[in-house]
Amino acid sequence: MICYIFVKKFKLKNMKRLPLVLVLVVLFSGIRYVRAQSLTESAMKKVTIGLDVFTDVWINAPTSVDIRAIHPSANTYLTYNFIVGNSKNLTFGIGIGYGNHNMYSNDGVIEDIKADTIQFVPVDGDWNMKRSKFSVGYLEFPMELRFKSQKGFKVSVGFKLGYLIDSKEKYVGSTEANGSTQVIKRKRIAQLNTFSYSPTLRLGYKSFNLFFSYGLGTVFRVDHGPQLHPMSIGITLTPF
Repeated sequence: MICYIFVKKFKLKNMKRLPLVLVLVVLFSGIRYVRAQSLTESAMKKVTIGLDVFTDVWINAPTSVDIRAIHPSANTYLTYNFIVGNSKNLTFGIGIGYGNHNMYSNDGVIEDIKADTIQFVPVDGDWNMKRSKFSVGYLEFPMELRFKSQKGFKVSVGFKLGYLIDSKEKYVGSTEANGSTQVIKRKRIAQLNTFSYSPTLRLGYKSFNLFFSYGLGTVFRVDHGPQLHPMSIGITLTPF
């Protein structure tokens, strides 16, 4: 049963941290480009590096387990910007990034990550769970139409396509028989949709923006898991 899954330690082989590599590549490539252009105003307009820090509000979250109210997550991206027409204030950006969505629970787990239908269930009573985290990561291709006033106020409307590259669960807790804290991870969750589709909106001033996005498609395949949609609300920082 579920208790056996938690008591047993999963020894996962060391694997390359693809999401972290993508983040570093995006940021390093953008910084190199800007430095190569001597930080001229024209170069800074052509490239945008952004970091989104937000919480996910999960639509159709499982009711059988205790889902937390705050779900910290983050995205990072780099876009190349094109001037629209003869306007000095309107640009269109397209690029690449990495997007992450997390769902935290106080007592919930996936019963079987390889099942035909994914179900979140409460843990057995002898498992003292501190928290669990369900996480999905996407290679993303964002595009945005941006307006920036002469005084630095900004508005951008966009859309991003995501391709699933990572999925996992992480559990932290202990059992009555063994009081020491254990960390258990399970990867490659079944029945996830390969693609994500999300409109985005940003409102801000200079390097600080409010951020909003909504997942149009469900995280899990229809009839093969809870019909989760992440609605993300947070801030965006754009040093370039």
